[in-house]
Amino acid sequence: MDKRNPRILFVDDEQTWCLVMEELGVLIGLSITTCQSSKEALHKFNEEDFDLIITDIRMPDESGFDFIRRVRRKSSDIPIIVVTAFHTDKLHSLSEALNIQKFLIKPFRITELEKAIKEYLPAEVVI
Repeated sequence: MDKRNPRILFVDDEQTWCLVMEELGVLIGLSITTCQSSKEALHKFNEEDFDLIITDIRMPDESGFDFIRRVRRKSSDIPIIVVTAFHTDKLHSLSEALNIQKFLIKPFRITELEKAIKEYLPAEVVI
């Protein structure tokens, strides 16, 4: 099987974070699709194939956890990284229940995110 560039779905209602992720994708060779709502992201997820999802939790239309629940109905094994400014015990318990691989607390270093992306991408993709 040929190695291919990874496809990542990034969901955050803050346009600044979406722009940062698009730039990161260009810098390290990732194909990153950004969405500013979970509704838009769910539509993209159902229409396209992704290797990894990165999502915020607090968004205006529905929470990132609601989005993750919908994703899990279709795919129980796609790696998910949560990025959030809110660190609570509930975050930990829901992360386990929804099979979330990692969460990063904002603000975090881009190198931390890059390391997590590399750790959780499937073997058939390469950065």
